[in-house]
Amino acid sequence: MSFQLIDLSTQKDTSPTANLFAETVLQGLSKKEKQLPSWLIFDDPGSRIFSDITKLKSYHPAVSEKNILSTNKELISQIVSSPDLQLIELGAGDGRKTMVLIEHFLTNNHPLHYIPIDISAGPIKKLVSDLKSRFKKSSLIVSGVIGDYFDGLEQFTRDKNKTNFVLYLGLTLGNQELAKANSFLRRVSNTLNSGDYMMTGFDLFTSPKQHYRAYNDPEGLFEKFNLHLLDRINRELGADFKIEHFTQEGHYNWRTRSVESYLYSLKDQTVWIEALQKKFFFKQGEGLQTEQSYKFTLAEIEQLAENNGFEIVKHLYDEKKYFVDSIWRKKN
Repeated sequence: MSFQLIDLSTQKDTSPTANLFAETVLQGLSKKEKQLPSWLIFDDPGSRIFSDITKLKSYHPAVSEKNILSTNKELISQIVSSPDLQLIELGAGDGRKTMVLIEHFLTNNHPLHYIPIDISAGPIKKLVSDLKSRFKKSSLIVSGVIGDYFDGLEQFTRDKNKTNFVLYLGLTLGNQELAKANSFLRRVSNTLNSGDYMMTGFDLFTSPKQHYRAYNDPEGLFEKFNLHLLDRINRELGADFKIEHFTQEGHYNWRTRSVESYLYSLKDQTVWIEALQKKFFFKQGEGLQTEQSYKFTLAEIEQLAENNGFEIVKHLYDEKKYFVDSIWRKKN
């Protein structure tokens, strides 16, 4: 057994997201229709809030994926079976869903090297610590990586004698536009060796009402999550957003086939951001888009795999067919 923490972010000249954070905020708030990508919310506190969201019964993507992993763990292990298996999880967070697979592999005496990768240091440090406490008497090898996904992937996929199984769970791929999703998958494919596997999650289109309920929880966690972005901009860029002057709501957009979350300004107001030396004006009722979650068809999923050097091995559905975890193999 071995449990180690690798901080690849310290190998950069500066924090891997510091300058990019400021540049992205400037670009997004300067648009005619203000828009910021959801990855900006995922510092350590933001990741903790999202972890709470995944525990909501109304958030069907997390409920569905937990069902998929629990009912298909034996099938998954049979598909990716290898004496030198590396389970690499991108955006691992607290690793709660993956624990089902880890326990199954270890219970069946299957050698496993688990490599969770996340840009947020807090969740990875806690995950490695929890795994060490829980599995210290097992054969499990854990290498927790803090840093960019592809820095971590490139470091651990060099050995062609290993079989790599990349997990990209949840809705992260759907938070990107299709062009960016294709670009991301192509980079993953180019990093992997022939015969390696990838499993990624897709929220399937069901109905606008179903999607609305998932992103507008009565507990207010989605609002807390989105408003945290303003807190982070205040803290890191010296802004003076008044959080109480904004509210969050998610909508299903038929044109883009995605759920879009907005922070709406409750009054006319001007926000000053010290690090950017710039003011930004918000009209009453003006929306700042903070999230976009695309809803897929099976045809689109299969085209994504084909376009980026993969072949479909198996689609795994939850019992209501709200969600699919699709297992792909890297082509020769």
